[in-house]
Amino acid sequence: MKINCLKVGGRTIKTVVAVFLCLLTGTIRKSDTAFYAAIAAVLCVQRTSKDSFREAFNREMATVIGGMWGMLVLLFERNVWCIPYEAIRYLFLSVLLIPIINFSVLIKREKGTFLMCVVFLCITVTHGNDESPLSFGAARILDTTIGIVIALITNQFPIHHILTKGERVLCRLRNHGVL
Repeated sequence: MKINCLKVGGRTIKTVVAVFLCLLTGTIRKSDTAFYAAIAAVLCVQRTSKDSFREAFNREMATVIGGMWGMLVLLFERNVWCIPYEAIRYLFLSVLLIPIINFSVLIKREKGTFLMCVVFLCITVTHGNDESPLSFGAARILDTTIGIVIALITNQFPIHHILTKGERVLCRLRNHGVL
């Protein structure tokens, strides 16, 4: 009986390798935010190198812009006005999405708008009360950059011919009951 084998494509393998390298790099760097490098790698490994570079550029721009907005707001909260009530703070942060969205339109980066908003909210909502939220913001930007670089490098390796041979071997082993 012949078993249909699920194919694992080159992009899938490259994504797995890139995520592993991001997490490993995070471990070596003792980074608590390597997860963000892995997310960037998943998003930036694309079908073609051209698509990967386009996605990487959009991702990096959005992360830096959202991160800078987030860190500016945290500096404002720490040094100028600390909002005393959580609900009012959330309203303030939500309203601040308006200038972020408008800024993305102004610089013609509409495709990165949602990422700018996500990074901004990640920094301000989930890490606003950290001992050093600015350090988190900088680490978040750095880890995203690392993930992008790893994804771009990983995506340059042509592994199609290796996968084809490997898939044939695995299918034969499965068909003969070895796996």
